Amino acid sequence: MAENAEVAVKSKRVSLSHPVGYERAGFWIRFTAQWIDIAIVILLLTLVRRVLVCVDLYLPFELSFILLLILYNVVLVAWSGATLGKASCGLSVRQVDDEDLGFWRVLARETLGKFISFAALSLGYLWVGITRRKRSWHDILTSTAVFRHVGCKKRGQRLTAAVIALTTLALSVYVWQVAGIYILLKQMSHPKDSKLAYMEREPTNLTEVSSIEPEGQVEFLDWIASHGENPVDYAVMKAREHQVVIFGESHEREAELRYLNDLVPQLVQRAGVTCVAMEVCLAEDNELIEKLVTSPEFDRDLAMEIARHQPWGLWGWKGYWDIFETVWQLNQRIKPPGEKVRIIGLDMPMDMPALAMVGLEDNAGRDVPVWERLRIWRLLIAGPRVLSRDALFAMHVENEIIRKGHRGIVWVGRNHSSINSPQIVSPQSLFPRMGFMLHSRHGEKIFQIRLHGHDIPISAVKSDFRGPEPEMAEFLERILEKCGEMPVGFDVEDSPFALLRDNGSFEYHFEPRLGLVDVASGYVFLAGRKDLRECSWMPGYLTQEMFIANKPFYKAFARRAGVTANNAQDFNDLFSQVGGHN
Repeated sequence: MAENAEVAVKSKRVSLSHPVGYERAGFWIRFTAQWIDIAIVILLLTLVRRVLVCVDLYLPFELSFILLLILYNVVLVAWSGATLGKASCGLSVRQVDDEDLGFWRVLARETLGKFISFAALSLGYLWVGITRRKRSWHDILTSTAVFRHVGCKKRGQRLTAAVIALTTLALSVYVWQVAGIYILLKQMSHPKDSKLAYMEREPTNLTEVSSIEPEGQVEFLDWIASHGENPVDYAVMKAREHQVVIFGESHEREAELRYLNDLVPQLVQRAGVTCVAMEVCLAEDNELIEKLVTSPEFDRDLAMEIARHQPWGLWGWKGYWDIFETVWQLNQRIKPPGEKVRIIGLDMPMDMPALAMVGLEDNAGRDVPVWERLRIWRLLIAGPRVLSRDALFAMHVENEIIRKGHRGIVWVGRNHSSINSPQIVSPQSLFPRMGFMLHSRHGEKIFQIRLHGHDIPISAVKSDFRGPEPEMAEFLERILEKCGEMPVGFDVEDSPFALLRDNGSFEYHFEPRLGLVDVASGYVFLAGRKDLRECSWMPGYLTQEMFIANKPFYKAFARRAGVTANNAQDFNDLFSQVGGHN
């Protein structure tokens, strides 16, 4: 009798290890089931988001994905022992002592257990493929195991092959992109064995603007009086001397954008410029832009559509998009065989609001809910394009203007524009800026003009910095106001301004050998900072769909401007009022 009982116990133990018709599920079949479940949850969540957008409700996608995936796993595993992904692969979750799983055990497995498995660099998941018992950490912690029905083995193998093939394809595409970006950066980068001018300079040869006494300003006044030019004439002269002139702007300033729209006709007529490259436009929109600026009638709806493609999704400042009509009017007067003027987009589709909300650009990350930091996953996917943005700018300028033998200007933010130092924030950076890349490859064909604007304090990039405030812009304004030469354009090289520096500005602080000549080859002063007002906002620029897609970002942006925006109309109305402010 005792022997029979012992045999029964042994038989039970064997059946628990391998229930009749089942076997332990290995890593790859569980990997396949997991990705099927993830695809189902993403599809479901995407459909839900589309419905919610129709009723003006915002859905934090990454947070919702995590919560829905947990709910999906807990409910289905507690109910039937398998999710849809597991069921399709013939898998089921069981408790090792043959008791019912129970809701609380499943909840612990799918929450705390999987978090521990994932947090340790996913080692808890990989444990299935490492150990003989084929149990993950969350299985071990909750006394569970995953089994596969032997009758579903072939189906599971086919599904696994398909998932591995798709995953391999996706990874191959990503690696190909990374390799392409690496090659592009290598092509565009300055040779490492060559010395830049500022690297040979002794810091003692530079002068801090804060140290210049009133009597020391005389040589600056005299130099501007004898060398200063009208800003339009100065830019035309530089466009005649160089194939490409890069303008570094401060963004959104009415005086700068009015200057651009007044300047382009003069550049076309007096310097033979035929290309205007712009950061705010997408390269993939170039055909649309060409259609817009060469059509018999100016299509304002198309112009607005192109403007809304801007990656930040809030570039509704009218002066940027007025350039479309400025160039269209020029082209109406150009008759064959004259060459039409082109506007060339430089940027690419990118989730810039996500970049801001995770705290990598702008300061929106400080003002949005913490769960929006989960958008970092989007940036990991788009990482190569984010890192290569300046290289892609440079490539488009090279391909569309330089190699085709055109003469053009490039209108970008000032941080992209410097031609004499690779990176304003960190001169030793692995990722040089656009202007530096172009100048490294094409030398004197490239010239850069910086437009006068606000200095950026070090605290903008190091929030804990306690030190001097920037003074360069204030010093330049004092000089130019005293000599009465406003507005004015002038060369920085070989001028008394060349070796000025400002330790309170982030542009100079991190490299003690940098002077003004290294961040600005030419300088255009249009107005003092108090008169550099924001450009007016285009009515109706932001759509409700755009607003809902990145609602925390728009609300944070509006809040920092001292206003409240609960919908697209609020944002458009309020920023229409903000336009014209300093």
